[in-house]
Amino acid sequence: MAKLPIKLVDLFRYYKALPHQMAAIVELEAALLKVAPDAFNREQPWFKTWSQSGKQPEPTQQQQAPRFMPSSPFSSRVTPHITYGELCLGEERRRFANQGQCDIATELCTFIEKARAHFDGKPVIITSAHRPEAINRLVGGSSNSEHLYKSGCGAIDWSIKDVSVTALQDWCDKNWPYSLGYGAPKGFVHLGIRAGRPRVRWDY
Repeated sequence: MAKLPIKLVDLFRYYKALPHQMAAIVELEAALLKVAPDAFNREQPWFKTWSQSGKQPEPTQQQQAPRFMPSSPFSSRVTPHITYGELCLGEERRRFANQGQCDIATELCTFIEKARAHFDGKPVIITSAHRPEAINRLVGGSSNSEHLYKSGCGAIDWSIKDVSVTALQDWCDKNWPYSLGYGAPKGFVHLGIRAGRPRVRWDY
C-alpha cells in the first residue's frame, strides 16, 4: 500500500526549530529549488497570501528559536552544521562581545547552510570569522574589516571540502546580495555584511 505524501502544514505544525528540523528544512528547500528555481520568489502568489498583515499572530518568545549568545559554550550550534567554536577557531579570545554580533553571524551561517545543501551537504571549512581588534591588528587586517563585527557588520571566510572554491564563489556571487570578496585564488570565499547592507564585490 502506497504511503500518503507528507503535507507542509503537518511539517509546520510540529516545527520547533530543533537542529534536525532546521537541517531538514535546508535540505527540503534545496530539493525544491532544483525542480522549481522560482518557487521562493516573493512575486509568487503563495508568498503574497503568506505575508498579508493581520493574518498571522506574532510568535511568542517561547515559540522563537533559541539564539546562541556570546557566553554560549563553543559546542553550541549556530546553525545545524556550524558551531560557535568554529566561528571562533576554538579560541576564547575570539568570542563575540554582544548579541548583535551573534545575530549577524547567524545570518551569515544560515546562507552558508544553503550553499552546503546545494553542494551535496559536504563539510564547511571556516578559516576566519570574528577578529577582535587585537587579533585583527596582529594579522594585518584593515581597520574597517568586516571581521571586526562592528555594529551591523560581520564576515566569514570559508570553503567547502572537496568543492571548487571558484564554483562556490560563483554560486555565492549569484545568490548573496551583500558583501563578497573574491578570495578563491587564496582558497576561500569572503562572505560579509556591511552597515547599510550594500552589494559590494572586490578582489583580493
